[in-house]
Amino acid sequence: MENYQEFFDFLVNSGQHFFIEAEGKNDRIQNFITQHNSTYSRSVTTSSRGICVLGDVNKWGLELRIYFTNKNGLPDGWHVQNNSIFRNQEYPYRLDNKDLVEYLFSQGCVLGVN
Repeated sequence: MENYQEFFDFLVNSGQHFFIEAEGKNDRIQNFITQHNSTYSRSVTTSSRGICVLGDVNKWGLELRIYFTNKNGLPDGWHVQNNSIFRNQEYPYRLDNKDLVEYLFSQGCVLGVN
């Protein structure tokens, strides 16, 4: 089982900046924003940093991702990918994990830069 607190501690203790993104088609993003704002008392909109509304693509779900700069000290068991597309000069690593991102939100992390 993945240890979300352990990953959160890794991010905090490493002192690095990280970026959280939500990506999906407009209807999925709208549902996410409504639930996110209600749960965390935020005021996220489709133009907020960290929101990526996709056009007419063959994608049905919502992706929640963490982009970060350094994986030294990363706890075992996390499937980290090299980031070669989005913000790759600033954040060379990414991790796709909805449950982890929701946990990070519950710990006070926000969409965009943390």
